[in-house]
Amino acid sequence: MKVYTSNQSTEQSTSERVKVGVADYAVTESGAELVTSGLGSCVGIALVDTETGIAGLAHAMLPAASDGRSQTDGGGPDPMSNDAKYVDTAVNGLLREMVDAGADRSRIEARVAGGSAMFEFNAGDGAVGERNVEATEEVLGEHGIPIVATDVGGDHGRSLSFDVSSGTLSVRRAHGDTRDL
Repeated sequence: MKVYTSNQSTEQSTSERVKVGVADYAVTESGAELVTSGLGSCVGIALVDTETGIAGLAHAMLPAASDGRSQTDGGGPDPMSNDAKYVDTAVNGLLREMVDAGADRSRIEARVAGGSAMFEFNAGDGAVGERNVEATEEVLGEHGIPIVATDVGGDHGRSLSFDVSSGTLSVRRAHGDTRDL
């Protein structure tokens, strides 16, 4: 099977475990498991077309690519950033790769986890985790992708395991319990 990531495309055998790093995403087909860990304020976005078995998982750090614009260079794009770092561009990349692999956009559904408030501070525009969740809801809504399950907020980290064959997203919380979405 073909695995598409924000960094490269590689061939994978069936029942493969594909690790999605921070500021990364991957798209694959049935028989694979997509995993990511270290979600604090970051958000994990799992998309699947259950009919074709094509699925993707993103681990995004910030709500929007515009958040990565440098203050010192007049607001131009950050040359050290990548599309998977931001919720808006990560979702766009996931959808593009999934459709290219044969998914039907009208059948894609989402599961979302993360967006914790890991640190206490007051910012005028809200905590990063909360803003990540809001950006995820907004961009998925713009694409007409329904969110069928969530495990967001709180003050704890999470690790995710996405069984592409079943469409089940297992969320292991830092305080010990596991939820299947």
